[in-house]
Amino acid sequence: MSTEAITGVVAGYDGSQNGVQALDWAAGEARVRGLPLTVMHAWEAFIGGSMAMPTVDLGSIAQQTLDGGVEHVRKEAPDVPVQGVLECGRPAAKLIEAGRSAALIVLGPRGLGGFAGLVLGSVSAQVVAHAACPVVIARGTDGRPGTEPGRAVVGVDGSPASRAALEMAFTEADLHGLSVHAVAAWEPAPVQDLPPLVDEVGMRGAATARLNELMAPLRDLHPGVDAQAEIMVGPPREVLLEAAQGARLLVVGSRGMGGFRGLLLGSVSHALVQYAPCPVAVVHASRNTGD
Repeated sequence: MSTEAITGVVAGYDGSQNGVQALDWAAGEARVRGLPLTVMHAWEAFIGGSMAMPTVDLGSIAQQTLDGGVEHVRKEAPDVPVQGVLECGRPAAKLIEAGRSAALIVLGPRGLGGFAGLVLGSVSAQVVAHAACPVVIARGTDGRPGTEPGRAVVGVDGSPASRAALEMAFTEADLHGLSVHAVAAWEPAPVQDLPPLVDEVGMRGAATARLNELMAPLRDLHPGVDAQAEIMVGPPREVLLEAAQGARLLVVGSRGMGGFRGLLLGSVSHALVQYAPCPVAVVHASRNTGD
C-alpha cells in the first residue's frame, strides 16, 4: 500500500514500550472518531564500508515487529479496524508521506529501531514540523486518551496555527468528555515602553476579549464542552507547562505569533513536546488560512 493512500489514524511503532503507548493512544482515538487505524513500522538497511555485517534478515525482523504491534491492537482494542504497513526507508519521510492523507499521526515519546531517537530527535522533530496532519506525542501514565475526566489545554495567540489548535482542542474535548482550558501567555511590558494613553490593564482586557471572541463559534459548535479562557502571566513556555499539569492533552499550533513567537519547533514548541507532562498535539494551520 502506498503511504499516500493511508487514511484514518496512523501509529508509528518500533516495538518499544513507548511505541505501545502510541498504539494505545491511537487505538482510542480511532475508536471515538470512527476511523481505521494503521500501524506503521519503517526500517533502514545500513551498510558501512568494509565493516563486516552479520547475516541478518532485517526485513523479517521488521515484519515481526510490525505484526506484534498489530496483534497488540487486536487484543486490546478488538473493535478498532487495524492494518499494518511495513516500509523500508527513512522513517520520518514515510510518516510525513502518510500524513498527507491521514487524519492524525501518533508517536511515542521515545523510540528505538525504526523510530530511533523519538524524543524530538531526528524522526519526531521532522514529523511534527512537516506532517500535514496533526501529530500527537503520546506520553503519560498509560498513553490512553480520555480514560478519566480532565482538561484539554490549548495555547492560543491568534495566529492561524493556534486557531487550528483551538479547533482541535474543542473536537478532542467533545470526543473524550473533556473541558477546554484556552490559555494565552501575557508578558507585561515595562511601563516606559507602553505608548502614550495605553495602559496594561486595558491591553490585557482586550486580549481576554479577543480570546473569548475566538472561542465563541467553537462554543456554539460544541455546546456540551465546558470551556474557559485565561490570560496567564509569564513566558509562553513556562505558562503552558504549568497549565498542562494534570491535563489529559496539550494542543499547540505549529507556528505562532505574539506571545507564542516562533512556535514551529522553536524554543517554545520544542520544550512543550519534549517536557510537557501529558500527551501533546501539534497542529498546523488549515490550508485555507493561507499560512
